[in-house]
Formats: sequence, structure tokens, C-alpha cells
Amino acid sequence: MPDRRPRVAVVEDYGPMRALLVRDLSGSGFRVDSYADAASLWRQFPHRHFDLVVLNIGLPDEDGFSVSRRLRRHTNIPVVLLSGYGSHEHQLLGLREGADAYLVKPVEPRVLVATLNRLARRLRADEGRLPGVGGWWLVEQGWLLRPPGGPDIGLNGHERALLRALAAADGRWLSGESLVAGLDRAGGGPGRRLLGRTVWRLRRKVAAFTAATLPLEEHQGAWRFVALSDERRPPGSD
Repeated sequence: MPDRRPRVAVVEDYGPMRALLVRDLSGSGFRVDSYADAASLWRQFPHRHFDLVVLNIGLPDEDGFSVSRRLRRHTNIPVVLLSGYGSHEHQLLGLREGADAYLVKPVEPRVLVATLNRLARRLRADEGRLPGVGGWWLVEQGWLLRPPGGPDIGLNGHERALLRALAAADGRWLSGESLVAGLDRAGGGPGRRLLGRTVWRLRRKVAAFTAATLPLEEHQGAWRFVALSDERRPPGSD
């Protein structure tokens, strides 16, 4: 059976503190990967899916505020900031930059574990499986796309409308006209052009964050989210 324990990325430059965090979180039921700097974290993003990130603010290459801001711009992975600064100004800045929680060092392990468990429960809400290669998911009411082994990717309204329609089709081919109608309801410009732009943006966004290829096929104006078990042919190809 697949390991369903939440995977946590711990980014902490001070070795002894990093070792303590790994020990405490591993002993509390999390899978833990640890990194000494932000660059090491970013290198793993195309290859590994993280459910949660625990992030020290004072990193040597990129401060935790910047990392949190980048994560929030492109994903919805919950972030817990750790800092030796406990002022209200620092806490407010961290939360404004996208962190879900700001904990002041020294952190009580039980508080950190309780915080991560709360955020993990939020992640499990309203997940919907896409009929995709290797397991693609729509998460958080469809506003996030979770590739196999990659990070959650934030979607705009048109991308969400397109993927929800394809997910509902369960691997069947959908005409471009039906997809255009769904995008029109979401608001936007001329339908056919909007469909093309939405697909282009979605492919580009996925390529930026994961090595997986978006399994979205088009044939003679019909579209589907490819499923491994689906042996049906495009309409008119026989």
C-alpha cells in the first residue's frame, strides 16, 4: 500500500536544529526531507511532492519570507515559518507573505506537530482524482492541480473550469465547443482563442514545477485528460 503519511520539507540551515526537527517530526508520523538552504529545496520540486513546508526565516541564500511568497504564488502547500524574532511586526510580515503559521524559536515540538496536523487535515478536504497518468488530483475545490510526485499548482478560474470539465468526463473525449461554453461561463474573451490560451498557460505552468507532462490530448478539436486504461480512439479516427 502507498505511504499516506504527510511529507514535510524542513528547511533549516543550523544542523543541530535541523536534526532535532527531523527527529521530532519523524517520530510523530511524518515523512521528512531536510534541506540546509532554499536552493536545495527548489532543486527537489520537479521530482518530489511535499504536503507541508517548515521553513526557517534566516536562511543563508534566500530568506524565508521570499521562499514563502514564491510558494504561495505558485502552489498552495501550507508553510510554517520558524524564527527567533517574536515581534508582532515579524509575525504579521510572515503571514502577509503567505505563511499559514509563524512559530517563535525555541519551538515546543508538540505545538509544531499540532500545527502541521491541523494543516494536513485541511489538505485532505475535497480532493478529487483526475483520470490522469500516474495519478493527477484536483484539490481544494479544484483550485489546485497536484501532479504525480510534484507540488500543488495554483489554478486560475479558466484553468479550473477546464480541468473540472475534463475530470467529470472521466477520460472521455469532449468537444471543443463544450469546453468553450464552460470557459465562457467562467468569463473571458472569445471562446476558441481563450481555450487555446488556457491550455498553453496550463502546460507552461505545469512544466515550470514538475518533470511530469500534462496528459492532455487534442484531436480534431476534441480534448481529453488521458487515462492509462482508456483505449478509446478519437472521434473519426477509425
